[in-house]
Amino acid sequence: MRTAVGATAKLQIIHESSWGAARLYENHNRWLEGCVRKDHRPLWLKRASAAYNQWWTQHFLCPQFDEVGAGLRIINPREVEVTGAGVRLGAHVHMMATHDRPIRFTSFPQGDHWGDIHVGDYSIILPGTRIASAERIRIGSNCMLATNTYVSDADWHDVYDRTDAPGSTAPVTLCDNVWLGDSAIVCKGVTIGENSVVGTGAVVSRDIPPNVVAVGNPAKPVKHLDTARGFRVRESLFTREQPYDEWLDGFERWVLHPNRFRIWLRSRLWPTRDL
Repeated sequence: MRTAVGATAKLQIIHESSWGAARLYENHNRWLEGCVRKDHRPLWLKRASAAYNQWWTQHFLCPQFDEVGAGLRIINPREVEVTGAGVRLGAHVHMMATHDRPIRFTSFPQGDHWGDIHVGDYSIILPGTRIASAERIRIGSNCMLATNTYVSDADWHDVYDRTDAPGSTAPVTLCDNVWLGDSAIVCKGVTIGENSVVGTGAVVSRDIPPNVVAVGNPAKPVKHLDTARGFRVRESLFTREQPYDEWLDGFERWVLHPNRFRIWLRSRLWPTRDL
């Protein structure tokens, strides 16, 4: 059984031992992918950056999760934080974090057990997302969590005894193909039904039925989705005839093939509107 102190110490050792590589990666990546009107990187440089991202993910980040499915892809893995045990990722989970909006998974210990976070297959998590558990959070397959979303299964302090943590808890479930809009908040004890969409800035404090759009504080359904039209989910990107990696490689070739190293270097050192 891992303890909170042990997990924190382990993370600290990893960060300290990799400090030089971390700073090199961070500075290198920001310079390579800084604010630009167009990505002028040659294909080989883009691939080298992606390979380094993948190496960092496998070497430093994956050991912090209890389980990681195949096909994990993370843009800026240095900006993903995992605190505590009991965090699991399904297959083909994609994340994008940024320096100013890291992605944070937090599992809180209670007695002899930790919180429990499971992210389903083919889900995507965008910058600034925070998922914090003291009991159980289940995120289904094909879910999309937009920038700055927050999912929590606890109050984190008792209303009357402010020294008591984590306070009241209740499990949270996001069923398959749920889409949380920018800055949406999901509170403890909530279930959001399959295919439902939660609007920007909504606060979900009560259950949301399947196949609806819900907005507001507290979030309430304002529209029913037409299930007869069907839903094309993220899983379809990985189960079509052309493999996802092959499609991505072809797309990057098409976008970046005219790029040359000297043009990219000039765009970084002497940028103009044309570069």
